[in-house]
Amino acid sequence: MQVKMVNVDRISNLPDSILGHILSFLSTKEAVATSIPSSKWRYLFVLVSNLDFELDESSQIFKISTIESFMCFVDRVLFFHNTANINAFRLRCGKRVDSDRVYGWISAAIWRGVKHLGLSISLDNFTLNNILFTCTTLITLKLKTNLVLNVPKDVCLPNLKILHLKSIMFSNDDSVESLVSSCISLVELIICNCSTKKCNISHNSLKVLEIIRSVLYGSLVIDTPALAYFNDTYCVAREYSLKNLQSLIRVDIVFLDIRFDSHQTKATAFFEGISNVNILVLSSSSLKLLKCCEPLPIFPKLLHLKLYCDYHNFERGVANLLTDSSSLQSLFFYQEALTNLPEKVPHCILYQLKVIEISGFMTNKDCIGKEKYFLENATVVMKLIIPTVPFLSEEQKSRIYQQLMASPSKSKQCYILVV
Repeated sequence: MQVKMVNVDRISNLPDSILGHILSFLSTKEAVATSIPSSKWRYLFVLVSNLDFELDESSQIFKISTIESFMCFVDRVLFFHNTANINAFRLRCGKRVDSDRVYGWISAAIWRGVKHLGLSISLDNFTLNNILFTCTTLITLKLKTNLVLNVPKDVCLPNLKILHLKSIMFSNDDSVESLVSSCISLVELIICNCSTKKCNISHNSLKVLEIIRSVLYGSLVIDTPALAYFNDTYCVAREYSLKNLQSLIRVDIVFLDIRFDSHQTKATAFFEGISNVNILVLSSSSLKLLKCCEPLPIFPKLLHLKLYCDYHNFERGVANLLTDSSSLQSLFFYQEALTNLPEKVPHCILYQLKVIEISGFMTNKDCIGKEKYFLENATVVMKLIIPTVPFLSEEQKSRIYQQLMASPSKSKQCYILVV
């Protein structure tokens, strides 16, 4: 029996809610384009609640008509969304877009109850709508724009959980404090390429804080009892006050290579503030600054230590860290970070370390000498990992492995891996 196949448009017969969900996986431009081939699909794009608009002005061949076409496209999409809620609204555009239109687009998204708002704009003399700072529906706010942020006195963002600020200057010294304190539900704050005189971050529910390549002409105050992750990259303030950081799990520190002898007081205050951390990641310059502390801080809860140090003569900093971190269970560092192995074996190496990873070995001699030190002293180590430099041959790696396997080991369950 021959079955005749009939062309049936099964997708178009699906409920509009499902079609809208399908379109949500497309870009806004692609979703709108589906309205052309079929009358059934003409207005389905209004069901898409995630809107993403981007105008790339980097091309040298850029026509004015392209800008006008882009602005008209955004206008039309938002016009047909006059009765629909917007879940996410993202806008990226340059200096040649009409600022009045941008104001209107942002306002339209806010009026439609936007939950996730991302703005990456480069307009001259642009200020954000004041209604943005009283938007009760906002959950995520990501601002990447070269503007002076004027935080109004009546700012209130009760449901905001994620706040990212990039390339922003603040109109007054208390802007950061006013903005952060108004976001009572905030759990993640990232400040990148920003500048302000002082940065006061006091919050009871904040869990993630990153301050990256920002200029703080005055003080950095952090009072966050729920903070679990803190990242300070290329950001050095004049003064530090870090307190109530008892919930810290991980801290990543990459300081600028500055004159460390003149920063002893603030270095001590900084590292004492994060001394409850479980996972600590330090750059070369950060380890230098740690060595300036007086007295050297003790890390009683430190379980995992990562040292991204590719220079020599850091043995005092590493040795003291190991001595004052009695609970340490895993250690990751470049072999140059420990030029001279401590004669008095630290407690953590003897009785706590379970995973050791030492990178950057160029010769068999350096590798064997340092690895034997750990094998002969670490009684509970379970894994010894040796990532070598790229130009080391497989034969050299095999030789290192064979020599280490033949070396006496205090631990009876140590697995050695040379890669």
